[in-house]
Amino acid sequence: MLLRLLRSCLELPEINPLVSIVVPVFRDTPQLSELLVTLQPEAAIGSCEVVVANGDVTDDSIRDLHDIYPFVRWVTSESGRGQQMNAGAAAASGRWLLFLHADARLDQRWRTILQEADAMSAVVGGAFALSIISSHWAARFIEKGVAARVRWFSLPYGDQAVFVRRKIFKQLGGYAALPLMEDVELIRRLSVVGNLWFPAMPVHVSARRWEKDGWARRTGLNLCLSVLYFLGVSPRRLASWYYGAREKVVGPCSETPHNIAENEPVVVIMPAFNEEEAIGEVIAEIPDGIHEVIVVDNASTDGTVERARAAGATVVTEANRGYGNACLRGLRRATSMGDAIIVFLDADRSDFPLEMIALVEPIRQGTADFVLGDRGGSDRPWHARVGTELCVGLINKLWRTEYRDLGPFRAIRRSAIDRLKMVDRTWGWTIEMQIKAAEVGLVICEVPVRQRARIGQSKISGTVTGTVKAGLRMLYTIWCLWRTRRARGF
Repeated sequence: MLLRLLRSCLELPEINPLVSIVVPVFRDTPQLSELLVTLQPEAAIGSCEVVVANGDVTDDSIRDLHDIYPFVRWVTSESGRGQQMNAGAAAASGRWLLFLHADARLDQRWRTILQEADAMSAVVGGAFALSIISSHWAARFIEKGVAARVRWFSLPYGDQAVFVRRKIFKQLGGYAALPLMEDVELIRRLSVVGNLWFPAMPVHVSARRWEKDGWARRTGLNLCLSVLYFLGVSPRRLASWYYGAREKVVGPCSETPHNIAENEPVVVIMPAFNEEEAIGEVIAEIPDGIHEVIVVDNASTDGTVERARAAGATVVTEANRGYGNACLRGLRRATSMGDAIIVFLDADRSDFPLEMIALVEPIRQGTADFVLGDRGGSDRPWHARVGTELCVGLINKLWRTEYRDLGPFRAIRRSAIDRLKMVDRTWGWTIEMQIKAAEVGLVICEVPVRQRARIGQSKISGTVTGTVKAGLRMLYTIWCLWRTRRARGF
């Protein structure tokens, strides 16, 4: 009896608290300091444990907080919200883990929610309701939208203070090692193993991200990321767009040969419409060894034809406007070259023509039939990136492909493109080629290519209106090809 009493006395709350609050930070010292002030009363009496996972070991400012807030358990990890939260969870001892962003504030009654969740054995996790600290009308609109998303799809985001039983979190292996969407991925796995609970109690989130990026733009960005993720676009791909950083895989052009082997016929086809400012420079940058450069004038009203001829290109005319019409006209002109490698290149100088060497090489080596230039996306207008990711995600979902881009810079052997029986006359040409290439079983690969500011205004991505029009045409092309595929019984 005495031993049991002694044990009960030794079981202090801070040894095995109900909740461990895990806060991932990366250069968020001011926000973190303000947050810790609000958590100090509960932590001081052992009602909760606070674990801060720092993702930047070079940040000296956060070290000043160690002495100010001795109740905090400090851990470090590699940067990345998922990795940091996993590191914090590994150091935690509470029955529940509550993942809280540094710029968020819990309601004063938050602990009662965790106590209620703890009493419901079927509940494995959940999240609070989003409340944005702003009087702007858009904040209320976003809050209602988030509430509807959670109500209809049981899908909260990480800024809603996700909570989960530590035992379940450990069984599931924690957050996946994803650069983005790690919170959505965890929620989806949690929903499989138990019930999720979404109480009406709010978590108050700073409006700084919306105020910095713009309310409409930030909201649209979050929505697009979710849609693209569920369409099958990889989180790594989404992160490269979202953070504007892309891993460079191709070395500088000077490290590659400056010509193409003369024993392999290569023909460059360049559709052009009013590109007099750029076309001469583009042709001049084409590497040596190309057998013919065919510029297809698509009813230009400027000096495109004269500039192209002066630069040494063969010029043919296609009076019927449309990107597909121009490409098909160029293919008819290239018939005399036999089974040549065909390179499609825009005439606006947005690509680096020398990089067609990287596109042609896999075909020459016999390791690919069709090679695409993957532009990444960080240097392109946001509306162009969104449109591309939407179409790519839809194609990958419906045809089970793994495309990363729909860029026009591409190479394909003549015999391979003849198998595709191309018919599209507009901006759907590139999509039709990629879908049909997958359907007929061509060996396809993508290589990274660089992008630069084009000369003149883009016919597609130069304006939001142009992007929407081209995007609708592309979506229509996808729908038509999918309908045809289903009719054939694939």
